[in-house]
Amino acid sequence: MSGGPPLSSPATGSKIMSIKPLAKRFAAFTLVEMIVAVAVFSIAGLALSTIFVFSIRSFAALTNYAMLDKENRQAMDKMTREIREAKAVVNYTTNGASSLSILNGDGQAVSYTFSPSTKKMIRQVSGAETEVLLTNCDLLSFSLFMRTPVTNSLQPYTIATSDWQNTVKVVQLTWKTSCTLPNSQVDSENVQTARVVIRKQQDN
Repeated sequence: MSGGPPLSSPATGSKIMSIKPLAKRFAAFTLVEMIVAVAVFSIAGLALSTIFVFSIRSFAALTNYAMLDKENRQAMDKMTREIREAKAVVNYTTNGASSLSILNGDGQAVSYTFSPSTKKMIRQVSGAETEVLLTNCDLLSFSLFMRTPVTNSLQPYTIATSDWQNTVKVVQLTWKTSCTLPNSQVDSENVQTARVVIRKQQDN
């Protein structure tokens, strides 16, 4: 094939034929280039999937925290309002299956109980239906105090021991709720604690 016009030799006057190679029409990836491309795309895909899974778990955790916070706030509002207006504290236990019994402002017998087996906090009014205040509850404890201040101590009140039915003025309640994320061992936890001063009971 002739790649150009014939050239003449100045010495002989004969024509010399020059042949040029054909230009490459097709180009392909080499094996090394393919391996590098696959490795880069694999790393990028792994990074994106990790970010996606992390985002899903973070969203689920935030949803659980919001749900626990809402339930705890509603239970705390109801309990503190009723204990604050109570006429008397009738009974309480704080080991294992904790409970608190009071006479509310209307003179009704009200009890708050916690069962470790069911993980529920229940409010029971005498002669009325049972109300579940909290689910996924891991612990609940009550402490009773007198209003007498304690000097040189981080504890502002004196613990009510003897004759506590007549001397208790402050009820401290603490509980913890948790919710396990799907396919995870990590729990969303929410701890609530409050000290409620009984207003209606007479000072001693």
